[in-house]
Amino acid sequence: MLFLILVAMLVLVIYVYVRPIKPVLSIDRVYNAGETGSTVLVNVTLSNVESCTTWGLNLTWDPYYLQLTRGIPPFPNGPPFEVREGPFFTTQNSTSFLYFGSIDLERGEMVVIDIFTVPGVYATGSGVIFTLNFTIVRAGTSAIEFNPPTQNLTQSAIGDKNNKDVEHEEISGLVTNEGPPPVWASTDFDTMLIYGEVGLLGLASLIIYVYANPRQPKLARKRIDYQPEIDPEDQT
Repeated sequence: MLFLILVAMLVLVIYVYVRPIKPVLSIDRVYNAGETGSTVLVNVTLSNVESCTTWGLNLTWDPYYLQLTRGIPPFPNGPPFEVREGPFFTTQNSTSFLYFGSIDLERGEMVVIDIFTVPGVYATGSGVIFTLNFTIVRAGTSAIEFNPPTQNLTQSAIGDKNNKDVEHEEISGLVTNEGPPPVWASTDFDTMLIYGEVGLLGLASLIIYVYANPRQPKLARKRIDYQPEIDPEDQT
């Protein structure tokens, strides 16, 4: 029983720490944003990518609550664009950041594309790929999601240095006037809870095994294992 539990724990550890980590496209979750007319900045981040030469997104939000504008305050160190390219690409080399003409304010949809214009240049690791500037129209909650595919673009796409599609995960965001959820509602907390339960199970199994199989004193073991040699004549 103990052996099986230890093997299961070892498999879990190997799965968590050895498995390849997929790149992730994630959108910020902004809480306590309820003041009508105020502006919030929402970052879109690409994480854990080995190489990236281009990316494209198709995003949607609820225009009943949010309006994509050049609101105040403006972007730091620059003019107040509705959408601004992030440092993940701009710190590398020349890029082509495309979104003009792809914004539908009435439906709350947009397409954003970014491409390196210099051959052989690519980004690695994690960073903000672009930032959205929203003005709050009315208090409430609006999801900011990766929109289903259209004729012009898939839901989201990432291209690597070999011009191949990169498999990745997506995490949608939101802007809400409500506060953040409790810590026990987060995925990280659930993961830590699972690790803790597995560790406690292993420790309890070890204690039960030791209690059920107490070690005998060395002298006692010697007495049990001792087999005196008897001469055949004496035995007769």
